[in-house]
Amino acid sequence: MTNYIKNSIVLLLLILGNTNYSQIRTLDSLIQIIDNKDAYIVLLKTLSPRINSNAGAKIIEIGKPATPELIKILENENKGVIAHFILSEIWKDSWNETLCCPFQYIGTEEIITLNNLNIYIEDNKLNSKLEDLKANKERWIKLWES
Repeated sequence: MTNYIKNSIVLLLLILGNTNYSQIRTLDSLIQIIDNKDAYIVLLKTLSPRINSNAGAKIIEIGKPATPELIKILENENKGVIAHFILSEIWKDSWNETLCCPFQYIGTEEIITLNNLNIYIEDNKLNSKLEDLKANKERWIKLWES
C-alpha cells in the first residue's frame, strides 16, 4: 500500500509539473506573436486600452501568472505597449482609467498617458520611448512584488 501511495504522489507531481511547463511554453509562444500594431485606445468618457490579438486575449485568460513573462518584454519597443495593455487588463482592479482626453502634441505626434505610460501616436500607430518603457517596467515590477 505504501508503494501505491508513493507512486500516486510521483504521478501527481509529474502531471502538475508537465501542466505548469506546458503553460509556460504556451505563454512563451503567445508572447512571440503579440505586437504593438494590435493595440489601440478607445476614447469615450475614459481612456481604455484595447487589443485586437487572439494571442493577447489568450494571455489575458492566463491572468496574473503571465505577469513575470510580460514584465520581461515591457522594454521591447515592438511589444512594450501591448504588453502594458495586457497587464493593465489583467490587473485592472489596481488602477483607474484616466478621464478622456488629455492629449499633448509634438508636431504630428500625439502623446497620451495611459496607466502611467506615455504613449506616442503617429499615423494611428502606438509606441513608447525606451526611457518611458523602462520606467513603466519598474512600476510593474513593484506591483508584482507587492
